[in-house]
Amino acid sequence: MRAILARSEQKKDVPWDVEKFFQSGVFEIDAMLQYAESIQPLREKKCALDFGCGVGRLTQALASHFERVCGVDISPAMIQHARNYQGSEGRSEYLVNETGDLRQFRDSQFDFVYSSITLQHMPARFAKKYIAEFLRVLNPAGLLLFQLPSHRKGNFARVRTLAHELFDPVLHPITPRVMMSGLSKHEVIQLLTEHCGYVLDVASDESAGKDWESFRYLVQKTPQSPAPSP
Repeated sequence: MRAILARSEQKKDVPWDVEKFFQSGVFEIDAMLQYAESIQPLREKKCALDFGCGVGRLTQALASHFERVCGVDISPAMIQHARNYQGSEGRSEYLVNETGDLRQFRDSQFDFVYSSITLQHMPARFAKKYIAEFLRVLNPAGLLLFQLPSHRKGNFARVRTLAHELFDPVLHPITPRVMMSGLSKHEVIQLLTEHCGYVLDVASDESAGKDWESFRYLVQKTPQSPAPSP
């Protein structure tokens, strides 16, 4: 979604209001942090990660709350746009991430990890890997907040999804397609638990559009038991 919005800048016939675009990121981050900290206040706000940062709409907003923010995206073009629009006084950094993991970041590096309307645009196997990586790079006292659809709404949803995947490329061969996929809430919670994630809250979300059931997951690492005395 952010990538689609960003490309409208290059189209002469599409209005592009940079100020409003980035202001929408401020509204989102302010609301999401208020929600998260109403459940579990952050102990520190040193470093945050914006996964799927696009042109930095949310990264810049996060920089108002954290000492340093890393925005990562698979697209070098989006990262270049983000650097061009950078306005957070050097507190944000933009990095290309083309691997199926977050190996460029060390364990427990971030106090806050955020991802919205990104995981839904990749195959489930990659979304699962990144969710596990979110927990790896999360500080034990930090918070992970991400959005991911569960399933299509309505009767015959599975049939509609299959028909779309099979026939849309044939009927519209030159039309750009945005892939949508999801994981059931049960699968996500099980995955988080397997990777030492403790789910603080699961909230309904409309980011995936009216046709999809979607959720936001607020997570922290499972408190570690103290080591036994020798």
